[in-house]
Amino acid sequence: MKKLKGIEGRHELEWLGETVYTEFHATEESVKGTVLILHGLGDHIGRYAWALELLLNAGYSVLGIDWPGCGNSSGIRGNLPRVDEAERLVGEILEKAEIDPVGVLGHSTGGFYLVQFLVRGLPALSSLKWVWFSSPLLDPVHGQNPLKVFAAKLLVKVIPTFTLSTGVYPRDCFHTGGGPRSGNFAEGCHNRISLRFGEDLLDEEKIAVASAGKIRADLKILVTQGAADHVCSPKLTEPFVNQLKAKSKAFLLISGSRHEPFREPESAPFFNHVRTWLSGRV
Repeated sequence: MKKLKGIEGRHELEWLGETVYTEFHATEESVKGTVLILHGLGDHIGRYAWALELLLNAGYSVLGIDWPGCGNSSGIRGNLPRVDEAERLVGEILEKAEIDPVGVLGHSTGGFYLVQFLVRGLPALSSLKWVWFSSPLLDPVHGQNPLKVFAAKLLVKVIPTFTLSTGVYPRDCFHTGGGPRSGNFAEGCHNRISLRFGEDLLDEEKIAVASAGKIRADLKILVTQGAADHVCSPKLTEPFVNQLKAKSKAFLLISGSRHEPFREPESAPFFNHVRTWLSGRV
């Protein structure tokens, strides 16, 4: 990976044969440091204008990465990097960009990655002051059909990059006003997952609730989730928060909201709470 020159703006980087897309944004008021955004499966950084506005207004600069297999990055749609690969990718990007993030926002599968990075003590994130878990994927096995899991573990040895549907549609993420399959996927989005990445998600050693106690106690942690989230069960979130040893932690459970509270029609209370929390992060 080549040294980044003029990090401000949009860049395409070569990594393990793939092209990885990144964005960096800042204003004259971005004096508090840089926040890294890790998006979820089937998503991309272009859909995080809501987070960009929120963080820039709070005085931060923002770095976003499209995972391989997502958004403007190359790769088979849904064939995201395994945790070890993602750890190296994020580390290399931050090193080349000469950025030491002070905060990280990890949404859904991005939250899954973030837990693993923090538990493993990723050196590139050693300067973190705070983390924000947004509807984090804490136990990928939860709610899955055992036969489907068994079949996937067998097939991955033969067709590792084969992708299948996660069964998640826009209606599952926020109220779209239609039936269970209503609402079109936003441009660049999908609900595909490769057997290879799925196998890594199903590794029992990566269950977040069991490893939450290994996350640094000096971090300030915010966890937000919709109470009606059927993609990442909120039943697992409270045990996860309870296991965190952080002295400063907040759990915001939004009544009536689904997997993406920030896209709900009535999202003002959510943003007000987050702004208040961010205003205390110095």
